[in-house]
Amino acid sequence: MKQIDEKITFTIGQVSDLKKISAYTLRYYDKQGLLPKVIRDKNGTRHFTKEDLQWLDMIKCLKNTSMSLDQIKDFVDSTYQGQETLDQRLDLLKGQVEKIKRTILEQQSYIKQINKKINVLKREKGSEI
Repeated sequence: MKQIDEKITFTIGQVSDLKKISAYTLRYYDKQGLLPKVIRDKNGTRHFTKEDLQWLDMIKCLKNTSMSLDQIKDFVDSTYQGQETLDQRLDLLKGQVEKIKRTILEQQSYIKQINKKINVLKREKGSEI
């Protein structure tokens, strides 16, 4: 940790360890504009704030629920535009919740199908004895 302009910051290596995200991915997210407030010192070294770490948690969450990086970028950009984009952001997140619910239902149906097959195989195994 380092203090820059009264803010406690973290190096890319520290963030990589803390968030279990590769340094390469962190650089990529920064270049794509997903972390628009990352501080750079006079040498161009990135310094991440607690706010950046919170954004990384949200990015990871959205990405792990199959949201595209373009949609995530739109969400980040609209957040920094303020109140006038609040409805847009709410709609995006509500849509993502619905998408997750559909995925859960689909996965549950796969579990049922696999369990049926397990039962069939168990009965087959039992008839061999």
